[in-house]
Amino acid sequence: MKKVKVFAPATIANLGSGYDVLGIAIEKPGDIIVAKKTKAHGLFFSVKTEHSNVPGDAKNNLAAYVATLMMEEFAPAFGIEMMLYKRMPVGSGLGSSAASSVASVVAVNALLPKPLKKIDLLRFAIDGERKATGAPHADNAAPSLLGGVCLIRSYTPLDILQLPIKNSAVWIVVHPHIIVETKLAREILPKEIPLHSAIRQWGNVGGITYGLIRGDAALIGKCTEDIIIEPVRKKLIPAFDNLKNAALQNGASGCSLSGSGPSLFAVTDSVAKAKKIATAMKKTFLSLANIQSESYISCINCEGAKIISAQ
Repeated sequence: MKKVKVFAPATIANLGSGYDVLGIAIEKPGDIIVAKKTKAHGLFFSVKTEHSNVPGDAKNNLAAYVATLMMEEFAPAFGIEMMLYKRMPVGSGLGSSAASSVASVVAVNALLPKPLKKIDLLRFAIDGERKATGAPHADNAAPSLLGGVCLIRSYTPLDILQLPIKNSAVWIVVHPHIIVETKLAREILPKEIPLHSAIRQWGNVGGITYGLIRGDAALIGKCTEDIIIEPVRKKLIPAFDNLKNAALQNGASGCSLSGSGPSLFAVTDSVAKAKKIATAMKKTFLSLANIQSESYISCINCEGAKIISAQ
C-alpha cells in the first residue's frame, strides 16, 4: 500500500468493576489517520482538530510517538507523511490517547512491506499509553485495536483475551464538556484496599464477564458495581450521584465512570431505553452542573480499528 486511511474507535474501559482489566470498543466517536509513503526518510506529521489542547508537533503527539517507535524498529526504505484527524477530546474518559495511538500503528503497519498481525501492534499502542499517563495499561488500547471485549488476564507477561460475546446489550456514553486528566485520576486512587472489598469486586468482574458472554444486560449492569475506584473518582465529576440515579431511574441496569471520567456510561437492553437514558443524563448535567454534554449510543464494536481506504 502507498496510502491508507485508518479509523480507530473510542472505548469504555473498566466497565465499573474491571479496573485496568476490562474494556470494550464502541462504534463512535473515534480518530482518523491518513498516512502515505514518501521518498524522503522520516516522519512528517501534522494534525487537524477542533480541540485546542491537542499537541500539533511530532515530539509531543502520541500518534507521532508510536509511529516513530515502529519506524525506528522496522527501518522502512521510505518515509511517512501522516495527518491525524483528532476528533476525540483529550481527557474524555473514552480512550482518546489510545485511539490516536492505535490508528497510527495500524496505518504505519499497512505501509510496511511485511505487515504484522493486529495483536503484534498492541505493544506499540500500550507504549503510547505509558507515555500519556505514566502507566502502560491496555484496557483502552486493546479493544480499540482488536474490537469487541478485551480482558487483560495479565500484564507481565501481557495476555489479552477476547471474550466470545452475545452483542445484545446497548451502551450509552455521556461526555460532559469538562476534562479529567487520566494521570491525576490514577494518582488519587487508594494504594491498599480491604480484603472484603477485593472479594466483592472480584465477584463483580466474574459476573460482568459472564453477562457479556450471555448478552445479559441486567447482569452486566448489576456487576458494573465498583466499590473501590468509583467512590474516589466520582468526586471529580459534578453531580455524579444525581447522574447515576437519572440513568437508573430511566431504564439503565448499571451506570459508572467510563475510564477515568469525566464521561459516564450506562447499559440497558434496548435502543429506546438508551435514548431515554441519554436524554435524562444530559438534562441532569445541564440542570445541576450547568455543563453541556453529548451522548453516544452503541452496541459493542466487534471490528476495532480498520482501514477505511487504501491505494
